[in-house]
Amino acid sequence: MIAPASPASPASPVSLVCLHALGGSARSFDALASEVGPAAQVVALDLPGFGDSTGPGGDCAATVRHVADRLAALSRAPGPLVLLGHSMGGKIATLLAAGAVVAPPADLAAVVLVAASPVVPEPMGEDRRRQMLAWTRDGALDRAAAEEFVAMNTQDPLPADLHETAVADLRRTDPIAWRRWLLAGSREDWSARVPRLDVPALVVSGAGDGDLGTAAQRDLNGGVAHDTELVEVDGAAHLVPQERPAALAAAVAGLVDRLG
Repeated sequence: MIAPASPASPASPVSLVCLHALGGSARSFDALASEVGPAAQVVALDLPGFGDSTGPGGDCAATVRHVADRLAALSRAPGPLVLLGHSMGGKIATLLAAGAVVAPPADLAAVVLVAASPVVPEPMGEDRRRQMLAWTRDGALDRAAAEEFVAMNTQDPLPADLHETAVADLRRTDPIAWRRWLLAGSREDWSARVPRLDVPALVVSGAGDGDLGTAAQRDLNGGVAHDTELVEVDGAAHLVPQERPAALAAAVAGLVDRLG
């Protein structure tokens, strides 16, 4: 349920804990981990219903508790923790950092939100939602649906290995978790329970993203923290960690430098 994505560095002051997007897994951050280098020790988690994790996925509160439990049990390098959430994982990271469900990690130093779902209902066209729900009407996504999802969320084709990992993760996603997120989790409004974060936030968008692109990130996540930096990544749509891992790693390294 916990997949270390890069080896610890004795000199690394930061643990970068990564929470994936809908249909992803801990493996979604393999390319990012290879680019981060000594800036951080990268640890990626499988959220409930995704990757190798079982259990009731797609529910925000239950997923936040799952992440908090995993962090409490995790042996990490000493030093501050940075939460990185991609898309669905971004909403979970924000709720955890804000203490909306359980107390945030005591050593939390910053949050990175990548093409992140906001704490208010996620902007999504209903035709697209119905299409994605139809893919799981008879069970798990088949290869054609998984291929279509990847194509819908990337600006250019992914490298072959990353493409196959993304497709495989989509196909092993629990269809119940998939549907719960689309029907409930993505629509939940937590804004009344999420104050502006006291830790710095880095908000990253893909220049070619649609519903959760730069304009949406500025409007919906731009005020998530008292200290918020917005970064747009060229050549990426929604799957920024797989499309432009080096650019994302550089943005994270800049944040780590700011933390001192």
